[in-house]
Amino acid sequence: MTITNATDGKISAEMLIQAHHLNRLESLHGGVIASLVDVCGSLAIASKGMHHTGVSTDLNVSYVGSAENGDILLMNAECVKLGKTLAFTTVEMHNKDNGKLIAQGRHTKFVVIAHTDPNNELKIGGSKI
Repeated sequence: MTITNATDGKISAEMLIQAHHLNRLESLHGGVIASLVDVCGSLAIASKGMHHTGVSTDLNVSYVGSAENGDILLMNAECVKLGKTLAFTTVEMHNKDNGKLIAQGRHTKFVVIAHTDPNNELKIGGSKI
């Protein structure tokens, strides 16, 4: 996976689908998709300045389409809310060549302890807090 863009609360990434990402039906394995929702959602939280991104409390994936060996998967993730207790993220995955939707995911993380990490670089209005 390669991160192609990262801004405050949003990341974009892409990944070449290879044979080891496939299930026995020769399409992208659902477990790979779920793992990417986890990773991309966490990176969206990290893009808000969080060094530690919390622990998963809920992960949901809607498998809408499929991808095959050689396809390039585009992923866009957003931290829609970083609260005191929970962070909520969304992730969409598309086929780069045809734009077809592959999956949509939501990832919720418990962040109370993560907020205490001294390596956090949370910013408000451009200033580190």
